Amino acid sequence: MSGGEQVVRTYIEIMNRLDLEAFADLVTDDVVVRLPYAPDPVPKVTEGKAGVVGLYGGFPSLVSPLGFHDLEITPLPGDGEFLATYRSDATMLSTGSPYRNDYISLFTVRGDRLAAFTEYFDPLVFVTAGGATVQGP
Repeated sequence: MSGGEQVVRTYIEIMNRLDLEAFADLVTDDVVVRLPYAPDPVPKVTEGKAGVVGLYGGFPSLVSPLGFHDLEITPLPGDGEFLATYRSDATMLSTGSPYRNDYISLFTVRGDRLAAFTEYFDPLVFVTAGGATVQGP
């Protein structure tokens, strides 16, 4: 296993504990997080360690540790680039409802730190677990 792959595994482990101090230690100062399918008001792009750690700081009051599992990591041709797929098994704290989602993420690792990641997930699963109703057209 490469050092970069271990950084991605460490991210998954950290989210499974919601250990925000360890998360802050894992990311670079100029980290960029992209959540293109995140529901409003979650920002689609957050830059810099302070902003990203602040964004993730709300997780422990929103959801139980994420229970990420079925992790598969594929190195990509770019230096320090990885694709990961995984699933969550958590609980939304406001409703007690299960939160089970599927993820595809792109990670950029620089040295032993996470420099960027883009996480794709189903926002409808997220909002309905939080108690919202979704109606079709």
